[in-house]
Amino acid sequence: MVLMIIIGIAVALFLLAFVTKRRFGVLGLGLAAGVVLSQLWTVTFSAMLQGQGMPVAPLSYSTVAQLVIMLTPPLLLMIGGPRYHNLKGRLLGSLLFAVFATLFVVAPITRDFAVAGDSSPVFEFIAQWQNVLIALGVALAIIDMLLAHRPKSPISRKAKH
Repeated sequence: MVLMIIIGIAVALFLLAFVTKRRFGVLGLGLAAGVVLSQLWTVTFSAMLQGQGMPVAPLSYSTVAQLVIMLTPPLLLMIGGPRYHNLKGRLLGSLLFAVFATLFVVAPITRDFAVAGDSSPVFEFIAQWQNVLIALGVALAIIDMLLAHRPKSPISRKAKH
């Protein structure tokens, strides 16, 4: 069940990034900002949710708060920003964003659900390599941002008469 929830989130994020054509660099760095914000505000926001009596079962208030805070910046950045202009870029950027977001979503969700059975090796692999994969994701996001702002071709000079 846990694996299906995480795959569902990854597919939804892939489709959103693909449809909006947004670059991985913007979304990936927005996600990194969301992770930082979630570390600062999860306790406060989860207390607010709990105080309002919001139904969040089967997840905990802390998990819902962390996921909402973490995913809000990249979702807002899907409204505007640099775009991919070809299908290959859109596919690759959307896939990278979905994988990168999944690395951050796994920990909060597995806190609330027991991981056992066939999916256990997948989560063990992610836990073992998570820091390296996150560093690689941030580096790729920065590289994508640098590629998004390539210098424009020189303006041709017209002869003055």
